[in-house]
Amino acid sequence: MEEAEPVIIKEGKAEILFTKKNEVFYNKVQELNRDITVTALTCFAKHIHAKDRKILRRAHYESNSAANSDQTSESINENNSEASSENRADKNNHIPGLRVLEALGATGLRSVRFSKELGPLVSRVTCNDMSEEAVAAMQKNFTLNDCKNITPSTSDACLLMLREKNAFDVVDIDPYGTPSIFLDSAVQSVRSGGLLCVTATDLAVLAGNHIQACYGKYGSIPLKRVYNHEFALRILLSCIDSHANRYGRYIKPLFSYKADFYVRVFVQVIQSQGEVQKTSSRRSYVFDCVGCHSFHLQKLGTHTAGTQQVTPGRGPPVTSECSQCGKDFYIGGPIWSDPMHDSDFLKNMLSHVSSGEGEYLGTAKRMTGMLTVAQEELPDCPLFYELSMLSKTIHATCPPLVTFRSALLNAGYRVSLSHVCPKSIKTNAPPSFIWDVMRCWGKLNHVKLREPETVAGALLRVEPSTGIDFTVHPLAALDKNVHRFPPNPEPNWGPKGRAGKRLPESDSEKSGDEKPAKKNPRKDLKQFSCKRFEMNQCDRGGECRYSHESKDSAKEENGASATIKLEHGPTVL
Repeated sequence: MEEAEPVIIKEGKAEILFTKKNEVFYNKVQELNRDITVTALTCFAKHIHAKDRKILRRAHYESNSAANSDQTSESINENNSEASSENRADKNNHIPGLRVLEALGATGLRSVRFSKELGPLVSRVTCNDMSEEAVAAMQKNFTLNDCKNITPSTSDACLLMLREKNAFDVVDIDPYGTPSIFLDSAVQSVRSGGLLCVTATDLAVLAGNHIQACYGKYGSIPLKRVYNHEFALRILLSCIDSHANRYGRYIKPLFSYKADFYVRVFVQVIQSQGEVQKTSSRRSYVFDCVGCHSFHLQKLGTHTAGTQQVTPGRGPPVTSECSQCGKDFYIGGPIWSDPMHDSDFLKNMLSHVSSGEGEYLGTAKRMTGMLTVAQEELPDCPLFYELSMLSKTIHATCPPLVTFRSALLNAGYRVSLSHVCPKSIKTNAPPSFIWDVMRCWGKLNHVKLREPETVAGALLRVEPSTGIDFTVHPLAALDKNVHRFPPNPEPNWGPKGRAGKRLPESDSEKSGDEKPAKKNPRKDLKQFSCKRFEMNQCDRGGECRYSHESKDSAKEENGASATIKLEHGPTVL
């Protein structure tokens, strides 16, 4: 069968050529990633880069050089002296555009968007990829979009960044998998005060499925708990900071988020040996109870305010047994325990998206929800509890989110959501008060008292140390006009195969003799979950289908060969 002609894919203000041969990696799911990056670079250029003293000095030096050349021309033609002075004034106010490096360019789509959507805010973009096929593809896309300020490069990303130390205002690292091998060279390639953007798609490693791999790549032990995605973000931040510290630099996180199957951070890399000495006070180990999931943080160091003095952290913050349920603890980390976001930067990003400047962004609605939740997060409260986990631990019905938030607010504590979980409880309340709330909720709902050796039994046998007020607090309800956690735009929204693997063909493109892929019938059925089967109450038993469609309707929709009997394993309650 002849290969299909390249199709034009439009995203933002850019267009690229793409074929199903998939020689060069492209993933539609990452549109949110690219939209956020364009917005972040725009806000960085306007509100941070333009106010940087080093950039202003550089602009002043360039304007003086231009002024000297103007003076030469003035001596030749005195009649143009007034116009020359006006030109010098304009040049003195001009801020140099961003020098951007996209170290892993692939199709070059991200660089094209930087060039077309940032306009004069970017002066030059270097788009690199060590694959010759990728560089050939990106050059076609640069020509298609008439981008004059993009320079393609065929080099090893690490070698390129080591050759070009302090050469870029922005360095973007978005690999297929872990970014750990690029971090050491990336923190050297970006100038002091510049922006480093890093994506990690190996979320299974960061979220606790592969402890040894995570420790080898990032130098931290992950914990597979309800907060594992925020834990992953904080591991990545800690890893970047540790690489920067080796060169007398530290990081200032501007925005960090988890979406879909990846985590991404935007950090400012700043040269300061004094701040590097305080870095141990920004990292912590985490003690998480094996039984009731109560967690405690232990800082590596303690910084005395107003001085450069840092003393070793004192601990541990817990005894050998949990004070709530009597179980022992997992120990994870170290993680970044300082704020993950900069409130002013988030405010600028949200203003850009909601204004007319960001109306062309395809994921503007989703970005607004994510930025709103991130802006509402408590900056000084790392990690969170999850409401259904708390209820499951004592075998109680899950309280409404507003009710639980009201109990915390009425007691004088602060509470917020986390952008990684819709039912998250991020609060400065201690674990003892969290479980007092659940004990009172259990009494109101007549929860059965379990055996004393169980976690639920141990928790419920402790009397609450204080009264709990469940009266609805005026600040407990969330603004329903903001879609904080919108659903995925399409079914099977997730990662794609590496470049070089041919994309699967649709059923219409397959020959009649070829058997359809087994994944095709599951593709639609996975959208529907039979809750009764999960509770061992479905009358269909082993014949249960997620969609509960009859076999005849499934044949009509997917073909006779698509009626696959789904095999369910034993359900553990």
